[in-house]
Amino acid sequence: MLRAVSQRLSALLLLCVIAMPLQAAESVEEHLQQLLQTGVAGELPATDRLDWPALQSLYERSGGQLLWSNARGEAKTVMQQELEHWIRASLQHGLDPAHYQYARLQQPFSAGSAMSPEPVLNDLLLSHSFMRLARDLAGVTPSAEEHDRLWRFQPRTLDAVDLLLQAAAAEEVGATLQALLPQSAEYQRLVEHYTQLLQRHERETWVAPDLSMNGLLRRGASHSVVVGVRDLLIRKELLNAAESSFEPQEVYTPLVVDAVRAFQQQQGLEPDGILGPVTRAALQRSPEQQLQQVRVNLQRWRWLPRNLGERYLLVRTGTYSMTLVEQDRAVQQYRIISGRPHRPTLSFESDVDHLIMHPPWTVPFRLAVEDLLPKQRKDPDYFARQQIEVLQKVDGSWQPVDPEGIDWESLSRRNFPYLLRQRPGPLNSLGRIRFGMSNPYSIYLHDTPQQTLFESTERAFSSGCIRVDEIEDLAQRLLGERSLEQALNISRTHTLRLERPLPVYLVYLTVWVDEQQQGHYHPDVYGLDWQLQQALGPLPEMPDPKAEPGALAQTVLKE
Repeated sequence: MLRAVSQRLSALLLLCVIAMPLQAAESVEEHLQQLLQTGVAGELPATDRLDWPALQSLYERSGGQLLWSNARGEAKTVMQQELEHWIRASLQHGLDPAHYQYARLQQPFSAGSAMSPEPVLNDLLLSHSFMRLARDLAGVTPSAEEHDRLWRFQPRTLDAVDLLLQAAAAEEVGATLQALLPQSAEYQRLVEHYTQLLQRHERETWVAPDLSMNGLLRRGASHSVVVGVRDLLIRKELLNAAESSFEPQEVYTPLVVDAVRAFQQQQGLEPDGILGPVTRAALQRSPEQQLQQVRVNLQRWRWLPRNLGERYLLVRTGTYSMTLVEQDRAVQQYRIISGRPHRPTLSFESDVDHLIMHPPWTVPFRLAVEDLLPKQRKDPDYFARQQIEVLQKVDGSWQPVDPEGIDWESLSRRNFPYLLRQRPGPLNSLGRIRFGMSNPYSIYLHDTPQQTLFESTERAFSSGCIRVDEIEDLAQRLLGERSLEQALNISRTHTLRLERPLPVYLVYLTVWVDEQQQGHYHPDVYGLDWQLQQALGPLPEMPDPKAEPGALAQTVLKE
């Protein structure tokens, strides 16, 4: 009862504050102060979600001046329309326009008139919308550190108050917000892909066909599920509807097999053309699920540094692919092997500044005690066959010791005073080349003697490091005119310094779009997509401004 009375009194106070005339600068400042004090105290109806401390700081630094209207309360229409445009455009970046009060803002602008009779409250609301949108576009919120256990990049920061003051002074809202986004062409392709999916989702009604069946379906077989498969492939524009109409609809023809193979390739599945349970499940994924997967990858891009450099390596650990990028153009693609799900590759940045030819492999402690120690216990000759030497610290330095004199059964994680190092050679796990990149995680790009593993579609096989297919091609590109072949002909371990360090960005992405506008989807092998989806919330929808009549501050008062 008392709370209801208090809310009514607050509403009356707000009406009184808004009703005061806006004629002099002192009057505007008085309006602002009263509204800010009421909002900070939590007594302003329907505005509890506003960031009142930030708004208070903003208008203190503005000298009590309105930012979106002049002192007479006349709207700065261009600024307001640019903000409206960017709030609407946020949908294409996987954000929710409703978070920035789009439904309230859009109608007054479309009418082409001043925003409302309540310019002071509107100024506060517009400022809040700008600052929240800026933080989201800049990748500050939601934070990577809270929603990705593998993220090791520097946290993104943004002084949204200072940014708005600069934008208001220059009256450059659109350009200011645009500058917050990733400038990479790959991010823009992902935005365009997401927008196309949204448009298709709005046009089409999704009804998941029943693809229930036992076993596998191979070329030439007949089954009723093929009818649904054909329909799905036509909707995904992988099967020509006209050509398909001339075929027996329940027969798994070569035409359908080829379309299924193309779909499998897009989804990171084995492109064998066989219609098995995994492929059927992928075909039945709803448009909402597909949009959510793209949406979380857009968010990861916004977490990345804005200036990636003119030349860099982008390592997509979730799609087992790596791209050498020059001048924002993909120069070469490479297949990679990433860490296993229980030993995932972290997301971080580093620089490649040297190449090591014929590198020895110093086995990380975890691998030594969890993987190699059990093998040596079962087979006393294992280390010898694998050319692994055992070292023990003597007088402050590591010295080789005879493995035959060690009681391997007595050792454990808590009692393992040895260092294992594999000598260079054909058995060495690092192959013939390792890229030197400083990082505290002992994660590197390197060669591998197990070249057949690159033929697998899902390649989460390593213990965290990245194995690179065709690494000699990449190494030669980095060396320029120097001969890699001559360097490899020197049998001893040696180092080649690069003239310029090459930035490397390892990031867990499960969707990417190539320069031919082809989307590539992969299973969420590390289980990180779902967690981020929860932080982003339900799939956003564009609010209907017709369902929200009235000016901004008036709408707030009615809530």
